[in-house]
Amino acid sequence: TEAQLLWKGDEEVELTHGEMALLIALATHPNRVLTRDQLMDFLDRDDSESFDRSIDVRITRLRKKLGEGNPPRFIRTVWGQGYRFTPDAS
Repeated sequence: TEAQLLWKGDEEVELTHGEMALLIALATHPNRVLTRDQLMDFLDRDDSESFDRSIDVRITRLRKKLGEGNPPRFIRTVWGQGYRFTPDAS
């Protein structure tokens, strides 16, 4: 997290500042449901995209960059509540 880098196998995945902040927020709270409001609190409040539905957009982009399938393997939607990062996807 300190280097702000994400590697998928031997390939570096380029993330925006907001995507990295979102991934760090999720990864540092594994197996815990985080609401959109909680996730927004982890993002930079000066970020003009920090509004409720921007979380959904960033989650979609992050899933795509991570190569998430359908259903997603690591970032799961908990309907009516938020999102949960599940590092052990078994």
